[in-house]
Amino acid sequence: MSHPIQRPRMRWPVAAALLALLFIAYGIGLVSRSRELQGRIGREVRLLEELSRINDDLHQLAITHRVDVNADRYQWPDQLQRLRERVQQTSTRYAGSPGVEHLSREMEPVLQQADSLHAQSRFEGRLIAEPRSLEAVFEIMIARAQKIIDRSARRVHEHGLSAHTATLSNQWNEAQFLLITACLLAIGLAWLVGARDRLLVESRTHAEQLDTARQKLIATNQELRETMLSKEEKEVMIKEIHHRVKNNLQIVKSLIRFQMDQVKDPRTLELFNECMNRVSAMALVHEQTYLSKDLANIPVDSYLDCLVRDLVYAYSVNVRLNMDIRIDVETLSVDALVPLGLLINEVISNSFKYAFQGRSGGTITVHMSGSEADGLHMRIGDDGVGLKSRDGFHRPNSLGMDLIHTLAGQLDADIRLMDGPGTQYELVSHKLSKRKVA
Repeated sequence: MSHPIQRPRMRWPVAAALLALLFIAYGIGLVSRSRELQGRIGREVRLLEELSRINDDLHQLAITHRVDVNADRYQWPDQLQRLRERVQQTSTRYAGSPGVEHLSREMEPVLQQADSLHAQSRFEGRLIAEPRSLEAVFEIMIARAQKIIDRSARRVHEHGLSAHTATLSNQWNEAQFLLITACLLAIGLAWLVGARDRLLVESRTHAEQLDTARQKLIATNQELRETMLSKEEKEVMIKEIHHRVKNNLQIVKSLIRFQMDQVKDPRTLELFNECMNRVSAMALVHEQTYLSKDLANIPVDSYLDCLVRDLVYAYSVNVRLNMDIRIDVETLSVDALVPLGLLINEVISNSFKYAFQGRSGGTITVHMSGSEADGLHMRIGDDGVGLKSRDGFHRPNSLGMDLIHTLAGQLDADIRLMDGPGTQYELVSHKLSKRKVA
């Protein structure tokens, strides 16, 4: 009876050992591919350095031209020969790398024309009073050669380093997959053979090795990012950062919502809901940032539309609302939109909670004008029942009112409670206030 039971158990260690060997082979292959990729990255970084030296030699060639023409020296042939040799050596040494396929072939005609112009400038410059036309054409040739070098460097960035960045990212995903699968394998072995302690030690060892590999990949990625100088690539990276921040805030929001499911007290649920709305307001800013074409200027109207829609959904407003929204500000930066969005979130949340109790309808007002550079003017509130006492505004005794004053200070503005029906606030930037006094 016991023998048939033990036989399948004896097969599991063998299968586990085979799986472990497969993971080791996979990890060795991953490390080998990473080293090969690091070698390619190093080669292309050295290629960029060589292109920079060629650019320096080209600049020195232009200086040598002016010295030869004006001081009647003859250092041009040596400098030109040195530049040609460097171009030829670079094309030969880095053959097959992006950016150098046509470097020598494109540079040689330009250098020949520059040599011809230099010879004409030396002999004809003595015969005419102002040989400016020759100098202008010579400068055009030098500029054309510099464009060839810059185009080659850009090809190295776009077709070499960028592709390697994507490959490194994929290898990092493979390392994550390897880590997760190795942990699952360790747990399964611990459950099957009962050697929990030994397998946990091995799992920690593998985790440390993978973490070391991850740190190396992160360091390589960081070095690679520092060499990527184009504006488009920087914008893509910044948008990715805002996208990840937005995703992290959404995770925080989900965790708060999960915690709310375990709470029964209405007041505690209300506090959780307020916290979740504030996180949503910040997440919206980052979402609008990575969706915007211009990272420094985020559309205000689309952000407020999403913010109000989320608040209506969060508070399940059952009254008929009239949204009196007039926004004369097209765009704002992230630094201004985050505190502004939180302030609007606090005011409109208070309106949804308190302003329309016992009423079938009402109006939410949001008027904004001005600009971030010249100062903002905003009127926001409702036509509801109003505050029971104005003392709560001047001497804040709640987190929400404290936030309203603090956020107004971050916007470099003053906020006051307006007279009239309902609860409405007026926010005026200090820049506008000083202009009115002047």
